[in-house]
Amino acid sequence: MQRAVSYLVVLAIGLAGGSYARAHGPLSSRAHAAEQPALAANPQVVEAIEAAAKPPARAASLGTPGLVGTNVIADLVERADPAVVNIDTIARAERDPFFEQFEDSPGGPSQGEEERGVGSGFIVDPGGLIVTNNHVVRGATDIKVTTASGQSYRGKVIGADPMNDLALVRVNAKGLPFLKFAASTEHVRVGDWVVAIGSPLGLSHTVSVGIISAMNRGISLNERVNFLQTDAAINPGNSGGPLLNIQGEVVGVNTAIAARGQGIGFAIPCWTAMNVIGQLKATGHVERTWLGVSIRGLNRDGGGVMVVGVAQGGPAASAGLRPGDVIVAIDQRPVKTDRDLLTYLNDKRSGTQVQLTVEREGKRAGLGVTLQAAPTMQKK
Repeated sequence: MQRAVSYLVVLAIGLAGGSYARAHGPLSSRAHAAEQPALAANPQVVEAIEAAAKPPARAASLGTPGLVGTNVIADLVERADPAVVNIDTIARAERDPFFEQFEDSPGGPSQGEEERGVGSGFIVDPGGLIVTNNHVVRGATDIKVTTASGQSYRGKVIGADPMNDLALVRVNAKGLPFLKFAASTEHVRVGDWVVAIGSPLGLSHTVSVGIISAMNRGISLNERVNFLQTDAAINPGNSGGPLLNIQGEVVGVNTAIAARGQGIGFAIPCWTAMNVIGQLKATGHVERTWLGVSIRGLNRDGGGVMVVGVAQGGPAASAGLRPGDVIVAIDQRPVKTDRDLLTYLNDKRSGTQVQLTVEREGKRAGLGVTLQAAPTMQKK
């Protein structure tokens, strides 16, 4: 028995998943036509309507601030779409407790049932490297990658990071068009226009447009990632596809939606994706850094996290951190919750030194800690 799914994590952030919103068409042309005789009676109104109907001048450059007019989105899509791929998978269904809360149906797939899925991805190297979500290819026994031109390839996962929900797939091809990640956080701001391209519900190379609605958004899917929130329409099947800025750079990897919300989607930010993909390309796995402490949040003004345990021989112990210390900042960034600390460390590599600001017996002090690779790769 086969079960077909379109991949996108439907979040249960206090929300139920699995239902699709109905699409409503535009206002009928008949209604507009009925209004025109009254408008035509006023020459000034007619002149204003005709002026508004004229297309705006084409923007000289996609990078020109504030200009998102005729042809800008279309030109962007024309350049970027050839590097976006459709990913079809066949897998033997397994019960994964982590994803059970996101299943489309209460029962979910049966153990051993063949499951056909569809997701999205994008090429990041002309030699055939493709980025997608881990949950798109997780457990797949067969992966088919189809480009915008209709060419199909067999894909192979060469590295995956379940914790960040990213995977790197290779196909046997050369000279493929590819996309670049935005260079830094400075290229991503709340209010920026963004374009999503993917295969929602299997409808390959569908384009939607919106803005970055929020940054550093914490969701139940992953406490270690600060997601981008967007109102660009994404649906099951968009998972793994790119979220592009107006320059055509990848600012995020589309990953999840809020089931009961409208225009609430989430993407893994480019700075996290670049770090993960770089490691997957080099070694096939992602190194986890280790501070060597157990912590708990504090219910107090200003926040902070209390150190409740220090691992013997770990980085924190070597730096002199003690149980009872309260971490209030890391590299001069405020630490109000344990998540603030986890997400900051998530993008760091072993050997990196971080500066902790701690409170101890009513006084503040700075401690330099050199991060180490975690002793185990197991997910907490």
